[in-house]
Amino acid sequence: MRDRLPHTTVYNQELTRKLEALQIEFVDLFTCHKNMVENESVILTSLYLEKLGKLQLELFEKQTEVARLKLKMNLLQAAINRNEHPDLVAVEQEIDARFKDYYAQIRAQAAALDEANRVLSNLLPEEEAQKLKETFRVLCKRLHPDLNPSQTEEEKDLFIRVKAAYDLQQIDVLQNILLYLSDSTKEKLVLISTDEKLERIKHLENQIMVLKGKIAQLKQNFPFSMQNLIFDKRYIAEKQEELRKQIKETEIEIDKYLNIINIITDE
Repeated sequence: MRDRLPHTTVYNQELTRKLEALQIEFVDLFTCHKNMVENESVILTSLYLEKLGKLQLELFEKQTEVARLKLKMNLLQAAINRNEHPDLVAVEQEIDARFKDYYAQIRAQAAALDEANRVLSNLLPEEEAQKLKETFRVLCKRLHPDLNPSQTEEEKDLFIRVKAAYDLQQIDVLQNILLYLSDSTKEKLVLISTDEKLERIKHLENQIMVLKGKIAQLKQNFPFSMQNLIFDKRYIAEKQEELRKQIKETEIEIDKYLNIINIITDE
């Protein structure tokens, strides 16, 4: 027969301490993962775009222009080789059709830069950001279903509201929810049976392992893989100089093809 009654034994006390420690570890990992996905990823990407994205977009625009002019030159020369007078309107239409995807990429990158500027201009002050994270962490411990398997429907709805408020950086909403929750309703781990503790411990250990794997995967991917370099002034300066050099080289190519096209169309 399974033990469903709590016992004040050394073993039970050890399980209580282990469960408490696992709950803290789970909350820390859960909030860390959510913060990485919802906040840090956006901020790091925005910082990267702010420091390098403008030059990368300028380079891509000019490289696209080089390819566009090269195609135009070839189309014009092909018409001349057929002893035809080049139809400039038809040539431009064909070029626009072929470069439709490139133009879409340019618009998308420009929109990403605008969004990065918006994100960086609306960051919470450090003190408020810390308060937001800490309040969210406390509420996760109180309302996360992995830590509170006996949740009521109201508590489930509250947790959905908590996650939404955190994503929207609504510290006042989180604080109101925290005030609404009564400490008297807080489940006491000491009153949980040994078997129930063992089940919760096993469940939390599995969830912790999953979260650690997700966090490790995030750190391997952009923008977290670039996190140290984003704040490396020397690296950023070198990359900016490299991009400016490439931009100058493409500008030379643009001038070259423009001159050739002018010669062709003047003949």
